[in-house]
Amino acid sequence: MNNSIQVMARDQLSQQEEKEVLRLLLTSFSAKFGTLHLKLDEQLDILVYLERKYSQQLAPVDYIAKKENKIVGLLTIAGTTNYPQKLAYPFELVKKYGFFTIAHYLLLLTALDYRSADKEQYIENIAVHEKCQKQGIAKELIEMAQANTKNGEKLKLLVSAKNTHAKRLYLKCGFSIVKRKRKVLLGFLVNEPNWLFMEWSR
Repeated sequence: MNNSIQVMARDQLSQQEEKEVLRLLLTSFSAKFGTLHLKLDEQLDILVYLERKYSQQLAPVDYIAKKENKIVGLLTIAGTTNYPQKLAYPFELVKKYGFFTIAHYLLLLTALDYRSADKEQYIENIAVHEKCQKQGIAKELIEMAQANTKNGEKLKLLVSAKNTHAKRLYLKCGFSIVKRKRKVLLGFLVNEPNWLFMEWSR
């Protein structure tokens, strides 16, 4: 496919690369973040702020696909999650965008959060630039993550039950459905209450 795939810890990315990664996530999951009724640059501003000041994860690992030195695909393995006793209130964001907007945003990110078990790697995101879809990039990213999975470990992900395209891809890559989950909060926030846990093991 002539794509260069790099494996990098999130804290190794330059600020520009970090913004590119977060912008790709926002555009790829616009149906979810679009419920906030904010412009893309405003959503990016919030996400960058939260990523840098309030992230509870230690160094998530990004599999980054580049074409002509531009980020066109991303697969993120969630890092170890820390749960601090107290988080500082995001006064700056609330002042700029309003309490209910930020509360909605934080609820959405919390609803999508998952705590990995031992010998389990959680695929937090898979995203491909809209102009580069149907070129096998997502499959390449998944296969790279599988190749880096140790014996006895599992890869796990969560997908909307109605996302038939993604579900078909994961099944083709050897994942199986292990649990069906109804998430009331996600149903309220993004009108998608039915989700599937899928896993692949070496």
